[in-house]
Amino acid sequence: MERLTRQEIEELYPCRIKRCYAEDWMKETYGEYPLDICGNCPFEKYINRLAELEDMIENFKEIIK
Repeated sequence: MERLTRQEIEELYPCRIKRCYAEDWMKETYGEYPLDICGNCPFEKYINRLAELEDMIENFKEIIK
């Protein structure tokens, strides 16, 4: 199964979503991407929790090999 989130944590973005379309939308609509928009994202905590669960699954797969 393919991951839904990024494995690595980027310093620029606090969220681990694989592809955030908010960046494209903001650039298209306003011509720029304000970095503080991530602070108001209603999905970040759910996405990051999903990333943690995916990390755990991958760790379990490594253990049982």
